[in-house]
Amino acid sequence: MDSLAIAGCMVCVLSAAIMLMYGGVAAREEAQRLYLLRESPLYAELYGKLTALSRYDIDQIRIEATGVTVVSVCPAHTLLTFSFKQNGNSKRNDAMTRLFAELIARDFPLFTRQGAYKFSRYRTLRKNGRPEMAYAFTMRRGYKDFLLAERCPAQLRIY
Repeated sequence: MDSLAIAGCMVCVLSAAIMLMYGGVAAREEAQRLYLLRESPLYAELYGKLTALSRYDIDQIRIEATGVTVVSVCPAHTLLTFSFKQNGNSKRNDAMTRLFAELIARDFPLFTRQGAYKFSRYRTLRKNGRPEMAYAFTMRRGYKDFLLAERCPAQLRIY
């Protein structure tokens, strides 16, 4: 009976070591993909455009397989529509979309602040019916109210 327990413990330890090695390899591959994407001209152009929008209060950033869309708070309109296809990358897949979302989260820490923005994942449907993953950084209601009260001057109310 002891040999069966020892064998079971050895199998558990061996499987844990294999999963740990697999996780390390996957993390290195992910870091390499992020590095290559960060060094690409496509991301450099997107990064420059997002940096130029830093003077605006951004309500939402949507990262879809077709591109990135940025919407402002006040006035509420689209500030940027960055199409991946028009900027040299027609490869649309869920991995690229996720990597772009992760790079934006790493390079612009405001979008990862817990009280300011919420990160969400959703599905979009292409015209051929194929679902694609998309990501969004959306400003939380409390933070938006705070910004609107701070930015907008006091308004005169007539009763």
